[in-house]
This record gives sequence, structure tokens and C-alpha cells, in this order.
Amino acid sequence: MGSQVVELLAELVAINSVNASMLNGPGEAALSDFLTRYGRDLGAEVRADEVLPGRANVSLRLPATAPLGPPRRLLYDVHQDTVPVEGMTDPFTPRIEGGRMWGRGTCDTKGSLAATLVALRRLAASGAPRRHEVTLLCTVDEEYRKRGIMHAVAGGLSADAAIVGEPTNLRPVVAHKGALRWRLITHGRAAHTSRPENGNNAIYQMVEVIDYLRERLEPVLAGVRHPLLSPPTLTVGRIEGGVGVNIVPERCTIEIDRRSLPTEDLDAILAEIDALMARLMQARPEVRVEREAPFLAEQGLDTPADAAVVTALQGACRAVLGPDAAVAPEGVPYGTDATHLGGIPSVVFGPGDIAQAHTADEWVDLAQVDAAAEILTHLTRGFTAGEW
Repeated sequence: MGSQVVELLAELVAINSVNASMLNGPGEAALSDFLTRYGRDLGAEVRADEVLPGRANVSLRLPATAPLGPPRRLLYDVHQDTVPVEGMTDPFTPRIEGGRMWGRGTCDTKGSLAATLVALRRLAASGAPRRHEVTLLCTVDEEYRKRGIMHAVAGGLSADAAIVGEPTNLRPVVAHKGALRWRLITHGRAAHTSRPENGNNAIYQMVEVIDYLRERLEPVLAGVRHPLLSPPTLTVGRIEGGVGVNIVPERCTIEIDRRSLPTEDLDAILAEIDALMARLMQARPEVRVEREAPFLAEQGLDTPADAAVVTALQGACRAVLGPDAAVAPEGVPYGTDATHLGGIPSVVFGPGDIAQAHTADEWVDLAQVDAAAEILTHLTRGFTAGEW
């Protein structure tokens, strides 16, 4: 077991970095301070870029030392924040047993962070000439609204290839779904419930809206295909309406989560919803429904399987795990920071199983964390040496 990466992971887990927009979250400031010190110690160019008050992206850059022409950049993106710790016992005291480490963030995604930091330290300590540069971007707010990566992209973030650290069981993930979330509001007319005929029940309207969406969209979505992903979905996740049990409700709101395939256009999805609601209101004049602008709109990831970063990562996995390692590109249903990297060829990769993320007994396989550090070391050295 690589004690260097395990000891570092334990230090990271001991730092409470629960997202400040979530329950009892102090934010990422303490972890950002640790990363700043770590980066300076290994000799990286360190930059803290405030995204929200007291919450900063931290970047560690190892520039090219012997460029042959314009240097290219390999970007590592790993988020600093974790989800809350309700239901956990002593979540910030890492516990090791049976080759696993327990604690909040071990899997999602401080295992990836530890492995990447160690890979950078090894590269810096080797003294090998660097034809190209490598940067680790440690973002804030991934678990809530991804404002860290959005801020970085808006500020001109660029790279020739990217690895986004998330628990993938050391499998290269080249495709994942996007997410589109918005609210629908039905408008009725209030009345006393002793005379409900004098009102227009907004909750009853919303029942019709939900039924209409399910009947007309679910069969269509089930038939949409992608070679690495399950079909797109539409889910009503929240509903709110009414002010009192004795008042006919004049307003009802639902929040919809639409998981999209990377081949789908987000504007076209909303246009389809608008068209369906227009047809419903034409058929049922008593229904008045309004769509708000989306509060989340993320395109999916769909990196070509033959992209240089994909084949290089596969080669690094085989070099560390053996020639028969399972390295076929995969797809996952959840989203990551990679969704905002646009034209940068990106792969999601890291130790741990997503099934352990956000759970009350979160843990990570330490053998995978150790292997991830070796794989990323191999990958990074190859890139900075100009081998890919």
C-alpha cells in the first residue's frame, strides 16, 4: 500500500469541507488553505481565485521547463467540497480497516484529489524536463451548482486535455448525461373550500400537467438511445401548493429534473415542453401553466473513444494494472464538472465506487487510491515528456 497517498488522503478527509450552501457546511476555505500550502511546498505556481465570498478555486501549475514549441496543457479538475454528514459518526476522523478508509469525502472525491496531488509531487520531485505543462484545478461548489468550474471557464480556462476526478472504479468514463432543471407553475383561483366551485384548484391543474407530461414523454424518452448511456429521463422531484386546508389553492409549483443524453439539445427540450403545455392549455382552457427559466442547464459529456487523452489513460491503466485490465470507455448516468469543459477532450476517472458517494458509511478502497496515484503519475509524465 502506498503510504504517501494514504497518509495524504487521511489529512484531506480530516478537513471539513462540506459545501457552504448545504446543511451545516463551513465551505472549502480550510481545504483551500491546505492545498495552497501543499502546492507551494512541491514547487508549483499556486493561485487562489475567489468564486464566492470566502470560497476560492485553487490551481497548482507545473509549467514547462524545456518546451519544444508552444507548450500544451494537461488539466486535472477535482472538486474540494463534500456533501453534508448527517447520519455519520465522527465523519472527519478517517478510519482504516480491511484495506478501506471510511470518512466523508474518501470516495467523493478526496481519493482522486490525493492521487492527483501525489502524481504532481512525484513529477516535480523527479526533475525531468517538462516539454508541456500540467495544472490541477481544485474547484468549489461542485456538489451544489458547480459555480467553481463555471467561474473558471468564464475566466478563460483552457487546456488540450482534461481528467476530471470522480469515483469510477479506475475505469475511463467518456460519456455521461446532462441535467436540465426548471419549475412549472399552475395558476388557479382561490375560494373557500365550502364552495370549491367558485375557485379553480391549481393543484388539480398540476395533476393534469403531470399526467400529460408522463403520458406523452415517457414512452418517447424510453426509445432514445446512446451506445454508452441509458435513455433520458424526466422526473418531478418537488411539489408545493396551497396555503391552507380550507382554501382552494390558487398556485402550485413543481420542480422537474430532466436527464439528457449528450446528443440532445437543451433548448429543444424546453421547446418540446412549451409545445406540450400549449396543447394542454388549448384542450383544457381552465389549465393555466407557466414555465420558468431553467435554474440548472448542463450538457452531457461525449468524448470520442479514440481521443488522445482516452487512449493515453488506457495505456497508463494497463501499465499499472496489467495488460488485461478492464479499460474500455464507459458511460455513467450522473453529471460532473466535465460537462462545463466544452471543447476540451475530457475523461472522468478516479478511485472508488459511486455507490459509496454521499452515503452515511462512505469509504474507498485504498488499493484503488494507490493505483490511481500510479496511473496518474504515468499519464502525467508521459504528457509532460511529449509522448502523447
